[in-house]
Amino acid sequence: MIGKVLRKAREEQDLTLEEVSLATKIKEKYLAAIEAENWEALPSSVQQKGFTRSYADFLKVDPDPLLQELRKVLEEPEEEGSQPPLTSTADSSGSGLLGEIGSVLKAQREKLGFTIPNVEEQIYIPVRYLKAIEKGSLEELPSTVQGKGMVKNYAQFLGLDPEPLLLSYADVLQSRLEKTRPETSRGQSRSQLLIWLKRFFSNPALLWVGVVILISFVSVWAGLLMLGGNGSTLEETATIPAVADILLPTTSPSATVPPTENPSGEIGVAISPTLEEESQESTPTPVLTGNEKIQLQLNILQRTWVRVTVDNILAFEGRLIPGSVKIFGGELRIEVLTGNAGGVEVIYNQQNLGVMGLYGEVISRVYTPQGVATPTPTITLTPTPSDTPTPSITPTPTTQPE
Repeated sequence: MIGKVLRKAREEQDLTLEEVSLATKIKEKYLAAIEAENWEALPSSVQQKGFTRSYADFLKVDPDPLLQELRKVLEEPEEEGSQPPLTSTADSSGSGLLGEIGSVLKAQREKLGFTIPNVEEQIYIPVRYLKAIEKGSLEELPSTVQGKGMVKNYAQFLGLDPEPLLLSYADVLQSRLEKTRPETSRGQSRSQLLIWLKRFFSNPALLWVGVVILISFVSVWAGLLMLGGNGSTLEETATIPAVADILLPTTSPSATVPPTENPSGEIGVAISPTLEEESQESTPTPVLTGNEKIQLQLNILQRTWVRVTVDNILAFEGRLIPGSVKIFGGELRIEVLTGNAGGVEVIYNQQNLGVMGLYGEVISRVYTPQGVATPTPTITLTPTPSDTPTPSITPTPTTQPE
């Protein structure tokens, strides 16, 4: 009967045992035992009644009929001389019920002929606390936990069943707690909110919605980066200019000389000088790291043509104008060929070697970690002309007389 009523109320509210356990702080196995009316699975009769009351209060079911039926199931028929039953005439503060607990203990003590000092000698509870229990004065006890233990020891000493008294004592504490904490309804609403949140986040559809939203957000963010992020990144990224870029003059177009008036009527041609191209090749100048075995710097003093080969790889080839600076680094060898040796100044491994030669002189030099060398020209064999054969004499025919 008790379990069926509670289970029906729970199912009508569409609640699970796990959700009820989360709200009432009662273990799920105890709730299942109450619904199955397996009272032996609960530790004590006090917990049987207390859990049943809390379960009923949470489901908004009147707990009094359920507790009366539970007492009939659990309690044996009373024998003569047992404590009188506690009535439910307690006031809203619980002091009336606590006074009835004290009246039951006092009546049993007087029936057995004990005085309060006799009880103190046996169970070592001070007289003032025994009097406070019999008067129902909860405020005079040291604490609620100690008061519960005193009531239990006092009842056991007098031969009474302490369980009904402890249950009534718990009801007193609960009533006082509800009076001092008017926000109990707020706690129940919080429990309902926890249950709703648990159901909401355990819904698998919510997980899929979250995944779709996350994928959409990442896609939009990536699209914005691809469309508008690259240009801004290139514009905002600062690069360190090379030494050659600093020293070389800019190839800005020169101003065109305006044509002068020609009184003779001839057409004047405006000639605008243009700067010579720095290089015919688009080979970038390497940047030294400081770890190269060969470090070579070419300072261009006059217009010249230069070809530089680094470790058997063509690094630069083209015409250079005065003021140009080229820096190269290698590991094995650097070969420099120029058509105007007087216009190229060489700094080899931080040592100024001066110009490579005279003005207009064609020179090729090889720079290695061991030093500077002049490349040996390859000897080509010139074929020896063969002797010209002597022309043979063609015989002249003679005429014979007839």
